[in-house]
Amino acid sequence: MVDLSRRTALATAVMGAAAANLTGAQAQPRANLGGYAVNLDCWFRDVPFEQRFKLARQAGFRTIEFWRARRGQGVDATAIRRLADENGLVIEQFAPEWPRLSDPRLHGELVKTIEAAIADAKILGCTQFTLVGHHIVDGMTREAMIAGYTTGLMRIAPLLEAAGVTALVEPFNTVNHLNHLLNGSQPAYAMVKSVNSPRVKLLWDFYHMQLEEGDLIQKFKAGFDQVGYIQIGDVPGRHEPGTGEINHANLIHAIRANGYNGKIGLEFMPLLDNWRAAVKAVAGLDTSG
Repeated sequence: MVDLSRRTALATAVMGAAAANLTGAQAQPRANLGGYAVNLDCWFRDVPFEQRFKLARQAGFRTIEFWRARRGQGVDATAIRRLADENGLVIEQFAPEWPRLSDPRLHGELVKTIEAAIADAKILGCTQFTLVGHHIVDGMTREAMIAGYTTGLMRIAPLLEAAGVTALVEPFNTVNHLNHLLNGSQPAYAMVKSVNSPRVKLLWDFYHMQLEEGDLIQKFKAGFDQVGYIQIGDVPGRHEPGTGEINHANLIHAIRANGYNGKIGLEFMPLLDNWRAAVKAVAGLDTSG
């Protein structure tokens, strides 16, 4: 029989070890989130947008991304920057709404939109934003739309270069993003490479790439010279790593080993909106931050 004093000492030691393990488990996710930018339009969706900044900080993130900077009801780039600063967060990139770049008749509108996005980027303190707008245009052939989109990129490239801001062209997929011109890596890669601007690059979203073409690591290596930013999301469902078929441990290792040192955008919806589980899912995958 163990005497009472020894039993107390053993219990104290066990509780101390358990507490140390718990502390380590809680601290571990926070320590390994530096390589990520959490998307505030996909995470913390049970509270209003303005309250998500505080939750991002509490979760252990230091870098954020989101979609529109001009959200109405007084929420604009200035208000968003203030919320980010108040919570010690850095804004990596955002995703404005775009006209149909494939249609040359709208390129005048495109220039105005780009000028506004550059102004917002300056206020937000970030140097890149997402560029889509590759909708299918009725009455135009695919060749004409590709030419129109390319011309549009070439037209805005000098504006971007002068401002020091990068436009990230994001291709989609044909499974659940219908009626778009650019899907998968190949057409977008060829287009961006032909524009040949340091301020027009690809947003490589592995969620879209898995749905459209698979072979994630080899395709990424082949297109890496035009990659400006990366996002992840598991397939199916667009939830956190571990909920689907992508081996994110291998994938993120390959991303870093290939020389990508930027943030990885977490543009996925945590399963059942359980952001705490999503934090645990990503915390151990990337040790670069």
